[in-house]
Amino acid sequence: MDIKITDTLGEEKRGTSKIEAWWGGKGFTAIYKQFRKGAIPAVFLKQIEDVRNVEKLFKLRGFQFGNWVNNEDRFNYLAAFGICLFDLNKVLKFKGNNLGLDKTLGIAFGARGQRGAVAHYEPPHHIINMTRYYDADRFDAPVSKAVRFVHSGGVGSFAHEYGHFLDFFFGSRVETTTIYSLSDGSSTSPTRIKYDKKKFPIRYAMEDLLEVAYWDASKKKPSTFLKRIKDYSNKPYFVQRAEIFARLFEQYIAYKLKQNGIANSFLTSTKYTRVVYMTPTELKRVVPYFDRLLVLMRTAF
Repeated sequence: MDIKITDTLGEEKRGTSKIEAWWGGKGFTAIYKQFRKGAIPAVFLKQIEDVRNVEKLFKLRGFQFGNWVNNEDRFNYLAAFGICLFDLNKVLKFKGNNLGLDKTLGIAFGARGQRGAVAHYEPPHHIINMTRYYDADRFDAPVSKAVRFVHSGGVGSFAHEYGHFLDFFFGSRVETTTIYSLSDGSSTSPTRIKYDKKKFPIRYAMEDLLEVAYWDASKKKPSTFLKRIKDYSNKPYFVQRAEIFARLFEQYIAYKLKQNGIANSFLTSTKYTRVVYMTPTELKRVVPYFDRLLVLMRTAF
């Protein structure tokens, strides 16, 4: 190996020798290319020729890797992740590619897993963890590493978890109240929280968005979206305000990228049953509210 990709979250620091500063990718299988449909600008690929540049380019706090994520895996995760962020910011349009929101967001690959979750977000630490691809013994028949890397583990969950990050970051650091997130987190209440629009414009816009999700056009009856979820499951998880927002956010990102002829399965792919997502017709009602929410978020970033 020419170089070792190490953790940059926590106390471990990046090496500074010449060999550590140079990236050739020799000896690695470039699996990361399989996640993306649509042309990737050569200028961007040049920027991540050294995949460790992803951290600086998108103003992230750092990366953390699990013990079973080898150097080739780290290369592929970071390369795929860089393209994932490049696509995400085509929609969000944060100034200076500032998806880490001034080095607030940390990313872990196969390092901080939670039982039963392929990916999760940790609000207190502002870290998103994506589970490593599955080992071969989890399949009934032989499956190559490339296929397992692309189709298992936490890939496809990033947009959902990033939605959680926006929710909790703006709620805890930008428009602060006694409610730690914009959405009111694990609450399942469909009742609108009444914020002062001038004092809390982002929270007000979030309530506008959630109101469309929970209620029909008359604002007197539950939406067909909400009724469909409750018919499917009585688990509170699926109707929690934070989860409703995160699922709609991932749908919104996929919708916007599709308009540009882009599909990125590292960024977003359906992880739940289709029942708990909006139909294309339902989603079109929500899109303008997301557009408005992001305009407000961009005033801060």
